[in-house]
Amino acid sequence: MPEIGVSLRNIAGTEAAMGWAGSHTVIADRPAGVAGGLGLGFNGAQLLALAIGGCFCNDLRYVAH
Repeated sequence: MPEIGVSLRNIAGTEAAMGWAGSHTVIADRPAGVAGGLGLGFNGAQLLALAIGGCFCNDLRYVAH
């Protein structure tokens, strides 16, 4: 299994964070007006759902192939 590494850093002046893995980046934030969020990116629940759904779709395609 390949080694996976990610990094996260707070975005100054916001409650958001930027995460990256390799050359790919994503912004995590709360919706605008919720606990200091500005709606700059996906919220945590959306990121989790996308990660699980994306993993399932990729595995399903791999097995089907």
